[in-house]
Amino acid sequence: MYGQVLGGTIVRTYDTSSNTRRGIQPPKKPINIHCVTNLTTYHRQYTTCYWDEAGDSPDTRYSVTMKQDNRTRGHCESQPGQNHCRLSEYADTFSDNMMVTMTAANSAGNVSATVHFDPWKIAKFDPPRSIQVEPLPTSLSVDWEKTDCPRYHEKCEVQCVEEGTNVTIVSNKTSPQRKRTIYVDDVKPCTNYTVAVRCTCSTSLWSDWSARSTVLSALNVSSVPFYLWRRVLERYENGTRRVQLMWKGSFCNLPIEYKLSVDSRNVGLDCTSVLLDGKAHEIEIAAYNNSKMLRHSFLKIPVIGKDMPPVRTPLATSRNGLIYISWEAPPTPVNDYVIDWLTDATQEALPSWERTQETNISFPGLSHRLYTVTITPLYEEGPGQERILHTYAEEGAPAKVRRVSVTKADSTWLTVDWEWVGPDQCCGFVVNYTVFYRDSNGPELNVTVNHPSHQVTLRELQPGTAYKVHVRTHSAAGFNDSDLFHFSTEAYGKAFIQNLVSGVGGVILLLLTAVCFFMLWRRAMNLMVPNPQLSSMAVWSPEKSLKPSFSKNLDVDNSHCETILLCRVDGETDAERCSTPSPTGDWTGDYSAGSGTAEYTGLALSCVISETQNKSLEADRADRRQPSRASPTPCSPYLDQGQHCKHRSDPYLDQGPVCSCGDLLDEPQGPGISEERDSVMESSQQKASPPCPTAMSYVRVDKLDGQIED
Repeated sequence: MYGQVLGGTIVRTYDTSSNTRRGIQPPKKPINIHCVTNLTTYHRQYTTCYWDEAGDSPDTRYSVTMKQDNRTRGHCESQPGQNHCRLSEYADTFSDNMMVTMTAANSAGNVSATVHFDPWKIAKFDPPRSIQVEPLPTSLSVDWEKTDCPRYHEKCEVQCVEEGTNVTIVSNKTSPQRKRTIYVDDVKPCTNYTVAVRCTCSTSLWSDWSARSTVLSALNVSSVPFYLWRRVLERYENGTRRVQLMWKGSFCNLPIEYKLSVDSRNVGLDCTSVLLDGKAHEIEIAAYNNSKMLRHSFLKIPVIGKDMPPVRTPLATSRNGLIYISWEAPPTPVNDYVIDWLTDATQEALPSWERTQETNISFPGLSHRLYTVTITPLYEEGPGQERILHTYAEEGAPAKVRRVSVTKADSTWLTVDWEWVGPDQCCGFVVNYTVFYRDSNGPELNVTVNHPSHQVTLRELQPGTAYKVHVRTHSAAGFNDSDLFHFSTEAYGKAFIQNLVSGVGGVILLLLTAVCFFMLWRRAMNLMVPNPQLSSMAVWSPEKSLKPSFSKNLDVDNSHCETILLCRVDGETDAERCSTPSPTGDWTGDYSAGSGTAEYTGLALSCVISETQNKSLEADRADRRQPSRASPTPCSPYLDQGQHCKHRSDPYLDQGPVCSCGDLLDEPQGPGISEERDSVMESSQQKASPPCPTAMSYVRVDKLDGQIED
């Protein structure tokens, strides 16, 4: 059976510590504990201990106890917030050991830390006194009184700081003498230096720096850097060049007279800009004091076209107001490098410059000022090719675009071009350009292009619309906007005009093609009509009828002939027919039987009489000579009805039917028959006829446009 609790008491416990309620924690051990024993002649010697707090405990107090040789020699307590305290007694520097116990305590508890020291290693002497500095031709002599170092291992340092720079020269020397002296070398002539001294005794701590003394270094003529340099201002097409001469050298306050010469010819100092031709030259500058030459310097100018190689990979950067220039040496050995820089690139500006053998240099620069830096290697033969850099000590907003124009335009796009901002324009390097554009109602749009691009095409625009455009330049430090420009798109684009011209041209071409095909069709469908004005006639015998021999007056090669119309001649004998002259009387020669040739020109109408037609000649002759004639009947199916087979001015346009070839040689039967022809024919009957073959053939030769028919 289990027991049961019928009643009881609940006991609660609480921490009544106020520190716990406030959240205060016990302190932690201090760190970096160290002590210093000041050994001074004019003041009481003392030992001070220092430490760093390990935690955040504002009400913690620290106490320090120093023991030597198993006895307490000093004790001190710090005030709240202090991290050091001075012991009541100083440490014995001749003792072998020193123990320092530090206790940190607050309302929540305490903690202690113990450190051991060598008393001599924490000893610190007073700084040297009575510092004296004397300038020498090549150095500075620094003297001071001996310190209270009890041992013979005193070591001192001299610090020389060049005025206006951070260049520091530190020299040290150990000497057992009562009066100490150190010589500081490598000082610049005619330069102000601030000098201070500190010392240590064997392994003791370094003393503080002594009071500082300022001195002007002496002039050492042999060590004075005296250099001559030139800056090319202009180069001309004929090979001449204008150079600006400059030199540098400090001779303190001595009165110095300079003499400048080019190729041993004196040049006045009132104008340091000289004009040199393309040949090699040697320039000399000399410094005189009381007619005594102190220093001189030479500079060789190489001939045009014989340029030595430049430096490689030049680079310019800036940081904290300083400009850093660096480069790589060229493959050819170099004596020195000359770096010149200026903020005004005009010819009148005189640049700052330095001559060095290093491959880097730095100099202070002004904010928002563009520096043009030139790096030139100096060879034995003279200066090499230059490399030019542009840089800023502190970059600002870039220059703004001055000119914006439209080079091409269409109905839906514009090509915008602007004058790009070069690296020599202040006050920042352009990274990119942003073109903003908008119409009167739409939103503002933009397009960005990287430098050095200075053109962009704005697309998807409205035809015949005015747009407002401005260009913004961006640099690493800011931006700058150009003025506002107004441009408009074309109402009708080139594509529309081209399509319109192409359509009109296609219609015209189609019409011309149709006309050409129609003319070709008409020409193919219509028969060729001979021209009577271009016809002529010849007579030949039947033996020659297949191959007629034309008169020399008949141009066969260049003529065209029509098919011969065969007719029969009624009532005419061969003698009468052959003796009948040409209606126009233009026979040019005789013909004989069997020859079948005759020469005749000028008649556009002719007949061919075959041998089968001779049978009816006698019967037709009587009828042909009667006063009245019967109505003609057609003798050829090729003659149209209602036209006459008579000679007319245009017989082929108005021909009448004939019944026989006798009608062609008889009286007129219709209009258009010449009376002159009848009279000629009647008179020819009374003339003697030449011998004639039993049958003769007549041929009509007509000039056509493409063929000869007989």
